[in-house]
Amino acid sequence: MAARTFRAALVLLTGRLVHATKVSSESGSPVAYTTDPLCIQHNCVNPVMPALEEFGSNVLTEYSTKPWNCLEGRLIDPDADSKTVFLRANLSSQAGFCEQVVGDYAYAVPLSEDRLLADGGATIKTQMQRAVNSYVAHLMALGKDFFDYKKPWDHDECIQAIWKLSCYTHFPRCSKKTESYLRPCVNTCTGYLNQCKVNCCDEGTSCVFHHKRKLADGSFIDDEGYANHDGPSPLCTGDYS
Repeated sequence: MAARTFRAALVLLTGRLVHATKVSSESGSPVAYTTDPLCIQHNCVNPVMPALEEFGSNVLTEYSTKPWNCLEGRLIDPDADSKTVFLRANLSSQAGFCEQVVGDYAYAVPLSEDRLLADGGATIKTQMQRAVNSYVAHLMALGKDFFDYKKPWDHDECIQAIWKLSCYTHFPRCSKKTESYLRPCVNTCTGYLNQCKVNCCDEGTSCVFHHKRKLADGSFIDDEGYANHDGPSPLCTGDYS
């Protein structure tokens, strides 16, 4: 099962690491990079944070435009002939690769465009695969062989931070009052930067940001970073521990 999951991730990663030109939200000019000769980059890849981008798009921005459905203790697609109830125990096991990360909180999954969730189990597996893809892509960007890290929970704190942030991104905490996406908490991002000793010699390692990004066709999109709250919190997803 694990081998098939990782092989699928490798196939889906073609074209994944797309370099995007970042510009400031105020001036539209390129972000300045340091010329400090004493600064030595370390683990500075694009994207800097795990799961932040997918195929050149900001995943947090993408997810923020979608409605999300809390699964724990709620009916899935109540208008369907077959009604299903997911409880936390079932949800954790469904999350597979992310099971140990999401077991402590109720999470949500995206609804389809018609706002229905006909197959909750399939949607959970889709989110798990996206988390695996993010994890594998980041390991590859760091020059690591992901076949050596198929069980991230057995490795050092840097590998675990990549794993956790990938899962937090694709399995957001359930928002009890709205259908909104709860971004990963800022300390899940700073925790990754600290544990992996990331240094980019520029502002690219900022976890809380709002800027415009230039796409290949010359257009611009607004990107935002992580929630400016430390977790655990009902306002964001995850915790740095």
